[in-house]
Amino acid sequence: MGKAKYCVGTALGLVGLCSAATAQDTNAQEQDSTVDNQVFGDIIVTAQKREQNVQDVPVSITALSGETLSQIGIQESEQLGEFLPGLEISTSSGEGSQLILFLRGAGLNDFNTNNSGPVAIYSDEVYVSSPALTAFQFFDTDRVEVLKGPQGTLYGRNTTGGAVKFITAKPTADLTAKASASYASFETTRLEAAVSGPITDSIRARVAVSKSDSDGYVTNLVDGGSENGVDTFSWRGTIDVDVSDNFTLRANIHGNDVSSPAFKFNHLGSLPGGVDALGYSGPTDPFEGEYNRDGNVDLSSIGGYLEANLELGAITITSVTAYDEIDRTLPEETDASPLDLLFVNYGVESETFTQELRISGESDRFQWLLGGFYLTEDLAQNQTVDIFRELRAFTGGAPDPTGAITGAPILFARSLNEQKLETFAIFGQASYEVLPDLTLTGGLRYTEETKTFSALGQLEDPDFFPGPIPVYQSTGLRNKDDAISWRVALDYQATPDVLVYGSVAKGFKSGGFNGGFLSLDPVESAVQLQPYEPEFLTAYEVGLKSDWLDGALRVNASIFYNDFSDLQVFTLVNTNALPLQVLDNAGGADVFGIEVDTTIFPTDGLLLNISAAYLDSELSQLTNSAGTSFDGNRIANTPEFSVSALARYDFDITDNVGAFVQGSVAMKSDIFFSTENNPIVSQDGYALVNARAGVSFGQGKYRLSVFGSNLTDEEYLTNVTDLTDFGFYGRYFGQPRQVGVELAVEY
Repeated sequence: MGKAKYCVGTALGLVGLCSAATAQDTNAQEQDSTVDNQVFGDIIVTAQKREQNVQDVPVSITALSGETLSQIGIQESEQLGEFLPGLEISTSSGEGSQLILFLRGAGLNDFNTNNSGPVAIYSDEVYVSSPALTAFQFFDTDRVEVLKGPQGTLYGRNTTGGAVKFITAKPTADLTAKASASYASFETTRLEAAVSGPITDSIRARVAVSKSDSDGYVTNLVDGGSENGVDTFSWRGTIDVDVSDNFTLRANIHGNDVSSPAFKFNHLGSLPGGVDALGYSGPTDPFEGEYNRDGNVDLSSIGGYLEANLELGAITITSVTAYDEIDRTLPEETDASPLDLLFVNYGVESETFTQELRISGESDRFQWLLGGFYLTEDLAQNQTVDIFRELRAFTGGAPDPTGAITGAPILFARSLNEQKLETFAIFGQASYEVLPDLTLTGGLRYTEETKTFSALGQLEDPDFFPGPIPVYQSTGLRNKDDAISWRVALDYQATPDVLVYGSVAKGFKSGGFNGGFLSLDPVESAVQLQPYEPEFLTAYEVGLKSDWLDGALRVNASIFYNDFSDLQVFTLVNTNALPLQVLDNAGGADVFGIEVDTTIFPTDGLLLNISAAYLDSELSQLTNSAGTSFDGNRIANTPEFSVSALARYDFDITDNVGAFVQGSVAMKSDIFFSTENNPIVSQDGYALVNARAGVSFGQGKYRLSVFGSNLTDEEYLTNVTDLTDFGFYGRYFGQPRQVGVELAVEY
């Protein structure tokens, strides 16, 4: 007998742990074991713009292979937050709305689309600028990389919190094809297919599509129908061309269409008796509601990029040119009731162009990279709000903006704004092995960012007003920021299997403008239109990456401290009239954290993984417009503890049939969804239990799996909006228990 190495991607932490296993005879090696299907190899990442084993990268990074994502049932970007401690992801208004990302306490819970958060989303080499494009179903994925801490000395877009990179599968030299189909609770179906292969000796292509549908898991008691369903279609085409031995081109085009029913919230009355301002009290079941507004999220996006790589000996020149556009309307039944209390429509159109140019080189002891980045984005928002329409029966149908007749403001208002973003940056990083196994890394970046902004707020009612009545109007507002950010790091390869590192990094996020609904008071709206200031973060970290017991045990850990200054904070301030959306800066915030990820193979075929994060966060020097101090509050969407664990066992049933069983649990301590730390706008600690089991046959070509998510049917909140000016809270519950079956075919 010889020795073979089975490298199995872990689901929850750093992937690619290899364990030594005793090889069987030749016939056994040809068996259809799921273990064999899981031989991914130590995962290769490009976090430092060059291919490296994830264990050799001296930064805090979590990487998940595409196969691992499939095996643990992650199909949408927001699901990553359930499995990766320290990362919190939710959506602002269900399917089709943008993501709200918090990583190690860095995030922005603004639900408008003109402000990107401090955690960047990348698709391949391209920064996803528009927040409306961040919530997507990923498919035909090679891997996901989550980089923690300030990014800027290697990346086109500067961020304080980190970056989440979705790397798609690329064209192959051989003809390959794969397809999968699944059916689950709530009439949920998902179809995915990809074909890849050569066109000529020097041209390769890949085409992938994905279609998802679901009736939804909320019952509308008004008509008996189902709500919170899904209807999405995504596609992608990629062509690789070998122009010469040292010059390659990659062209990508992609699109996404969403026509999902508008999301329905859960209603919780805040007035005595549990009612809202119209006296309505919703059902007690979190998955039931009484809704009187139809409409679909209508989202259409298309984009593409051209990547060119020229190798000149030890030097590589890379150019990435990209364009994306999106058009989205999102009708929201904000009041979650059968009455006409509060309806909001969100509309956005944006066009983004980016150009990145990098030059890199390396020798035995020295690696370096220089780059430039340019981005321009034109964005327009068209948003409307309809307030207390139910009370028009008492006004003869007339609006009453001041509330003089009924005591409540009755109005239909429109918020129009346009923003042009232009940013330019020069960045670079170099690493030098100063002593054997001891490497010093330094990076520097200069960023200049300009935003011009125009806003118009107006009352509309064609039956009573001859035309729109402007409430506020500002044109040509301009905000320009520039800053120098940097990173210094030292790493030491203590043994071939143990790497220790330490780093200090300075991150920068530019200021901007409030793109939401503003006050009807001209004085207050003028204050809201003032730009908020840039955010800065100094991040300190020491970490360890290590393999033990001949590769059967992996332990990775890090300790970090994030020191924020001028932290950008979004708050919704209730005024006993109409709530105000406020974007402001806290004087500062601190986050101390510890992250540990451990994976072990106790025996052949058995994988155990546990990953945990501890985050101690605190705001300072923040007082809202109502005079309330938030000093000492925890940062929103930052639980103190989060833990994920997974167990998986792969085994052979016969010489031709392999099988696996897998179970996982994700636990979080209590979490606040707002800066105010209101206990109603929060979720107590909870745990989600998932499981999956399956068989493979036909020499690995076919795999049949059954799966279940949230098996304990936990009722948990993923977001809450405080709308007590209208007498209620809008709550977003996570999906209840779901079970299903999947068939996958691969050639």
